Amino acid sequence: MIQREGSPTLKRGPTTDDDTAVLDWANLPQGAQTEYLDASLHDAHVVSIRSDLLKRRVSIHCDVEHLREFHRLPEGFQLILALEGVQSARVFRYSIWPGEFSVPSGASREEESRLVLEYQAKWREESLSWAEFEKAITRECEQILDIADAALATSKDSVALRLRGHLNYTVYHEVFLRAEKLTISGSNGRIFGLKEFQEFGEAFWEAFSRRQPTTNNDFPGGLPPITPAAGGGLA
Repeated sequence: MIQREGSPTLKRGPTTDDDTAVLDWANLPQGAQTEYLDASLHDAHVVSIRSDLLKRRVSIHCDVEHLREFHRLPEGFQLILALEGVQSARVFRYSIWPGEFSVPSGASREEESRLVLEYQAKWREESLSWAEFEKAITRECEQILDIADAALATSKDSVALRLRGHLNYTVYHEVFLRAEKLTISGSNGRIFGLKEFQEFGEAFWEAFSRRQPTTNNDFPGGLPPITPAAGGGLA
């Protein structure tokens, strides 16, 4: 009989004795609570991702220019999504179907949405190496992930974070992380509770909705200075 030394490299699969459901987007257990984090993370730029396999940690550093300016925070301020007890880290990209696509002139909003969904359904999901994805995120070379939407699912013992957006403003990616805990903080040391984090972004969008748009490009990326709503600034 051959004796093997060192740690086992074959991961045990689930058994009939396992009574805990895996909290992941592919199979969220009953009772999991899902919250959308778009108020604070829409249009955020992921400028770096750092993993520590030994400590089972992943930290995601985000620059959100319009929130930084709105809350009058320092130039280098970043939001940090720190996951502990990381169990899964996956990323996918989408290859766009090369066929023709167009929306007929005069199409209704409903018809346009239907056509877009049918077109996107033809895109191909492709898996990527997490390590290579981390290396690709670098602010120095303007390789950032521009977040379109973000969501967090939580249960008693774990969390699942999903980020979707474009890498380098071109290729659509989906990022999934499953961990025991998520802590949201600012680079100035401030810790955000989930409700407080939501309000951090909602204050901006409420102020933004009160403004009268002047051009089609009047959006956070090109906003003129905005006066924070009462109580909107952070110390």
